[in-house]
Amino acid sequence: MNIALSDIGGKLNAFRKSLGLTQKEVSVAMGIHQTQMSKLENGEGSSIELLLQVLNYYGTNYQVKYILADTFDIVMGTEGEAYTSPYNSIAVERLTLLGEEMITQLGEVKSLLSNSPS
Repeated sequence: MNIALSDIGGKLNAFRKSLGLTQKEVSVAMGIHQTQMSKLENGEGSSIELLLQVLNYYGTNYQVKYILADTFDIVMGTEGEAYTSPYNSIAVERLTLLGEEMITQLGEVKSLLSNSPS
């Protein structure tokens, strides 16, 4: 599984648009330059700190799930619902994906060993 910054940026772009927000509105609310948001969404380079800052900004009202996976969901938060920090969410998500990847690879190794001549 290889995830490119352009993939993450495209998902963030779609997310922002689904909320009816402009890059300028989000960047002003976050206190960053619009060019930083544009570069992140276009996959032209950014920092992990900015990515986490953007996820934290959106995470105050929404749960962004599986942004590092092939599937991507936007879940509207309910009032009073507690959210984990973006760092925790990303770590849990990444561990889940790695676990799934390991299970697949172990299955392939098992299959190879089962089919090898003794």
